[in-house]
Amino acid sequence: IWHGGKLLTSGEVGYPYELSPADLSTKGVYDFGGRLTTSMTAHPKIDPTTGQMHFFGYGFAPPYLTYHVADADGTLVKSTEVPVPGPTMIHDLAITETDAVFWDLPVVFDLEAATQMIADPTGDVFPFSWDPSYGARIGVLPLGADGSQVQWSEIEPCYVFHGVNAYRQGSEVVVDVCRHASMFQDGVLGSGLALHRWTVDTATGRATDVEVDARSDMELPSRDTRRTGREHRFGYF
Repeated sequence: IWHGGKLLTSGEVGYPYELSPADLSTKGVYDFGGRLTTSMTAHPKIDPTTGQMHFFGYGFAPPYLTYHVADADGTLVKSTEVPVPGPTMIHDLAITETDAVFWDLPVVFDLEAATQMIADPTGDVFPFSWDPSYGARIGVLPLGADGSQVQWSEIEPCYVFHGVNAYRQGSEVVVDVCRHASMFQDGVLGSGLALHRWTVDTATGRATDVEVDARSDMELPSRDTRRTGREHRFGYF
């Protein structure tokens, strides 16, 4: 990620690292001058108009989800908790010109399993599990707003690592995603992968989920970054 004059590399559970642009050597952990107090997603989104970077961190204990905004110069200017029912694995987010879009899906953190894994790293225990009873929801939050203003819309249980792009059309927020029917179920890393389009009507709170392309190899998407949060014609997989 190149933002605010710094080259950062991010993981998922932890702080990003700053790299040297000259030779890609690691300068060290980067916490936005001490302002970042949660982990940082692997897939922040930079608004092509404002230059602001929107990202989040998830946690295994409250706050489970925190939304962050960094100005174009790299200053972290907003951190706010987004209320969710429990600890889930959230890998990516999307933005539109006016919204941040989160997905809270039923891959749930299991503290007991994590404790077992730490005690025996060679075992077959994994700290996340598929739990459709947790439910699935898409959250739309005005860019830069307090997390309490998020609007959640329920969808059928599924899992999404990566979104392609999102945009707003009137009261509707359109999000293209690489959707798995389930994840980590019976030890399987994903099933039923296809390209889907979520449409959230923020006037009614209703969300629809429509398959766009059934090919099962459409993952790790990208987009023309000049179109991030804007209506797009293409995605790249």
